[in-house]
Amino acid sequence: MSSISLEPRSSAGWAGEAGALPCLFSNNCTESDLKPLSTQHRKSASALAWNVQAMAEKHGIERLGFLTLTFRDHVLDPKEAQRRFRSLRNHVIGPRYGDWIRVFERQKNGRVHYHLVVDVGTDIRTGFRFQDVERHDYSSASPALRREWSFWRSTAKKFGFGRTELLPVRSNAEAISRYVGKYISKHMAVRDQADKGVRLIECSRGARMATSKYSFVSHGSAAWRRKMSVFVDIASHRLGKDMRSFEALRQHLGPRWAFNHREFIVSLPDPCPDAGD
Repeated sequence: MSSISLEPRSSAGWAGEAGALPCLFSNNCTESDLKPLSTQHRKSASALAWNVQAMAEKHGIERLGFLTLTFRDHVLDPKEAQRRFRSLRNHVIGPRYGDWIRVFERQKNGRVHYHLVVDVGTDIRTGFRFQDVERHDYSSASPALRREWSFWRSTAKKFGFGRTELLPVRSNAEAISRYVGKYISKHMAVRDQADKGVRLIECSRGARMATSKYSFVSHGSAAWRRKMSVFVDIASHRLGKDMRSFEALRQHLGPRWAFNHREFIVSLPDPCPDAGD
């Protein structure tokens, strides 16, 4: 499984921010004509990366599926798109998968569609030959994955959706975070006025480890991250366990570990007090 390092970094911050996931903050990986993201959308992209990586730690990357949902008709209105998605979320996605992360994207032609990372609940990755699928040979798909394909063929149209695609995660958690995150940048390049106020990212309760309500550009937040690294080292030493992952911290210290230990973390010495932001 992928682990999330809490070692001190440069001003980019933790693994999962700009230093480790550059494609989350601009489109220079694929589309050079798109603009860099605003600070708020960079925060959203970072939170997305942390949530995806934490989800991989929680369930195992072999259980994660990358689900793309498109509409049968030419849906341009984000309110209509969200109405249909909420219905699908409440009646299908939530009950079937439990943990999921959703990204809203508008294509260049204006059509809305969605990308999701979902916990399928079983291994759909082992033995799956991606190179064969690219040649339209699906013989390596497991029975569990085939059941998912059959389910979506019969279900999507009932909620106003059309073509769906569900595939295993091809590489690792960081890569899938980057892959999903690039859709934020792609969407912002063709964002419509009607999209104002639309939530680009949505998570189930169990998949929401981080939010975008933080600052990674201030001196105080940089010091907090450095002190967090000290805290993790102390926790690892005292518990005799490697605590350098979100899942380990939640498991041994509780889901609100940062909040519950905030006073102690703040009281720790800053290992690099003169470090720049």
